[in-house]
Amino acid sequence: MCDFKVGDLVEYTHPNMENALKVGLVVKDTKSNFMVKWLWYDKLFFMEKEGDIFKELNKAFVLNTETYLRKGHTPLLRLLNSIYNDGNFNKNGETS
Repeated sequence: MCDFKVGDLVEYTHPNMENALKVGLVVKDTKSNFMVKWLWYDKLFFMEKEGDIFKELNKAFVLNTETYLRKGHTPLLRLLNSIYNDGNFNKNGETS
């Protein structure tokens, strides 16, 4: 089960090479799912140098916002940095 929270920095990794393909922020989370806004992608992997069409397609489809189910199997998502490491934060950003 994925335990990502709003503000967590996550990466989508390549299944065989284990390098980051995309890096994004969790922008919304509920009990059943969470949403990631992708901010960076591996331009070499997504063939951006092959032509201008790939650059435009990547902006539209790779740097989108995706929803993931918490119960779903998402082994390719890894936590890079959490804002919750220094204490117990609630939804308002206050520590307890």
